[in-house]
Amino acid sequence: MKWKEILLKALDYIKKYRALWYLGILAALTEGASGGNFYGFNNGSGGNNSTEIQSSLNKVVDWISGNRLEVGVLLVAFILISWIILYISYSARAGLIYSIDQTELGEKKPEFHQAFHSGQKYFWRFLGLTLLIALMVFAVAFVLVGLIAICIVLAVSVSIWFLIVLIPLGLLLILGIILLSVYLNWILLLGYREIVIKNRKIIVAIKQARELVHHHFSDIILAWLIQAAIGIAAGIATAVVLLVVGGALFVIGAGIYFAGGLTAVIIHGSIASAAFIALTLLLAGIINAYISIYWTLIYRKLIMQ
Repeated sequence: MKWKEILLKALDYIKKYRALWYLGILAALTEGASGGNFYGFNNGSGGNNSTEIQSSLNKVVDWISGNRLEVGVLLVAFILISWIILYISYSARAGLIYSIDQTELGEKKPEFHQAFHSGQKYFWRFLGLTLLIALMVFAVAFVLVGLIAICIVLAVSVSIWFLIVLIPLGLLLILGIILLSVYLNWILLLGYREIVIKNRKIIVAIKQARELVHHHFSDIILAWLIQAAIGIAAGIATAVVLLVVGGALFVIGAGIYFAGGLTAVIIHGSIASAAFIALTLLLAGIINAYISIYWTLIYRKLIMQ
């Protein structure tokens, strides 16, 4: 595998075709992971906290009961918006793969409208493949949590020294689910390309992706490690750019505040926020498009070996 050639070729595509940027931006709408917030409560005032929580829950329930129509409309709107975002994002993902494959075949250059339109027919298969892989990960995680719970119960009921065996075992189980998640991510990446380039059905795409991983295991691992390095480098570069731009906008805003007052800084803040969000989406789209092109080129190399 000529890694340098693949990396430079993916970069060349990004430089030449702005359409890939736009597809990358839309595809990035459902990329990445979301974090959660965790809140702790002081045990010293547990009774008061419980009362406050119960009171807050009752207020929420009462509000929902009194505004059922509004809640229903908001829920329907949320579901519709979520489906629209999914449809746009998955169509763009498929369009990215389709456009690079067609360009590699020498048939046509990447065009946004053509690529997005072509990607639309793969939406349901992309969604089905993603959900199937997600269910696999969830099932394994559920079993892992169950095993850990059983081990904790055994440690408490049998002997605390049982933890000497259970802790290493738990760490091995966690490592196992991490490795399985990485493996399933490979299946997902290659499965997407089986669907678009080979026009496979979901189950067949999974089987073919698994065969590719098994036959080209070392190449897949190296490709994934290179992607991880690219992701870290791109993340650092993006953070630096956003920090510099954000700092510059803040300094400009401070100057506008002292020169023009609160109204002027509010206008500046609105414009600056919109520009900052647009820049963030642009950078995320370019990085996402590059990674997609990178894997499509790798997939094409693998199936030709």
